[in-house]
Amino acid sequence: GTSALRRARVGPARRARRATFAIALSASSAPDAFPANRATYAGESNLWVTQELPRLLEMLPRRRPCDGLVLTRGAWSATRPDAATLRLRGVMRFHNATNGRFDVFVPEVEASCRVLSKTHALDALAVTTRVTPMHADDEFEPRADGYWEAYIVPKSGSTAMEVVVDVTGFGASRAEDEALFNSLDAAWLKVTYVAYGNHGRTTQEQRVVLPLKFPDPNVVAIEAKETDAENDLLVEEEDETSDAASSAPLQWRRVKPGLSVLCVPTHLLCHLDDPVSVVERYVRRHARAGDMLCMGETPLAAMQGRVRHPASVRPGLVARLACRLFNRFSSVATACGMQCLVDVAGSVRVLVAAALAVLARLVGVRGAFYRLAGTQANLIDDVSGQIPPYDQSVTLGPVRVPETVRAVFEKCALPCAVVDVNDLSRVTGEMQILGKSEGVDEDIVRVALLRNPQGNGDQQTPLVLVRHDPDRRDAIVEAGRADERERKERRRRGVKYAQK
Repeated sequence: GTSALRRARVGPARRARRATFAIALSASSAPDAFPANRATYAGESNLWVTQELPRLLEMLPRRRPCDGLVLTRGAWSATRPDAATLRLRGVMRFHNATNGRFDVFVPEVEASCRVLSKTHALDALAVTTRVTPMHADDEFEPRADGYWEAYIVPKSGSTAMEVVVDVTGFGASRAEDEALFNSLDAAWLKVTYVAYGNHGRTTQEQRVVLPLKFPDPNVVAIEAKETDAENDLLVEEEDETSDAASSAPLQWRRVKPGLSVLCVPTHLLCHLDDPVSVVERYVRRHARAGDMLCMGETPLAAMQGRVRHPASVRPGLVARLACRLFNRFSSVATACGMQCLVDVAGSVRVLVAAALAVLARLVGVRGAFYRLAGTQANLIDDVSGQIPPYDQSVTLGPVRVPETVRAVFEKCALPCAVVDVNDLSRVTGEMQILGKSEGVDEDIVRVALLRNPQGNGDQQTPLVLVRHDPDRRDAIVEAGRADERERKERRRRGVKYAQK
């Protein structure tokens, strides 16, 4: 019977051990690995992570998400136990998502991690990952050999595990190890687990992105030169380096006379980052009265944890059929991309939208599917649409955008908009403002961002400050309209563009 398997029982001894661990996680005796940025690796003090479960459930299938066993990415800390070791430690939690109907077993858990660097080979670094159960059971003690004992997560219950990733240098010298540590961009954790219950036995997967490189938020920003605006912008785009950790001064770029933008680099944003804290850290010092902040919709989605690896997506019949209706450049042209839309919009809505889109196309109307299937249909980015390691995942559009821009405006005193813009915007003239706070001038934002100054590559500049001269507003808007007329004329002449 099941009596031999462990079930969750919370007692005073176990509660004490859990409290002790929480204190150790948030206030380790080892020095912080990134003392200048404690907000991301705040351990149990990270309040943003406390709302991770409802954010995850919003993008998962509504019926039995992850076959009833959802694993959250959890809170993390980063320390340096010694000069040769970087330690990442987090608490990830299994949640029974059967709506209080069934128990779910978690008989197997495995974790592995790799570190990423754009500039260095990492043969001299060793990465070890270990998982330790933190079951709420007075009698439970984790095994010394690291074996995961089968455990039952009761209906409406949860259980946790500690994940520790040690990155150790074995270079010829301490200086060589430190150079390798400084070159690291991110750690990419893969957790594979088995959900076992009345549905059968299925393998699930969760991926966690952990940033390891943080740009200096105290760099100065140089004002734009009073020269030809559009030529300056083109030169900046072509010559810009993408090292997000560089301490070189930032450069305001002139888009039009009286209109400038500042592309602000950040670390690789992830589920640990509160949008307000990110703005406070990287942007507020550069802003002055009258400036507006534009935040990319995809980075906001990454901060909300709305990223799914295809290994955790199971395309159904509707997704496999509907994806065949789209050209190869669409993010819903693959079964997994379409299934992500089905999971948030519902199979009936997607099926009806696809059927009506076919009829609309017969009479020459295009784009009907995106209008009928909901806002997420336009916002999903499929595999290869993001910078590594997000390029191997499907990123959904953000949610609660009005609340986000309002929070930034109220707490940072900075008008804020969330925008969807890419390299094709300068050709098509298409961009979308998903939400804006008080004080955002849409016409100015459109002129400032249509040329996509923040880039579509690995620049890691998801935040753009927009500054304009109020006395020149009408002239700036009219110059933008002239650009639009020229853009339409080019399209009328059949000027082609290349899809990146």
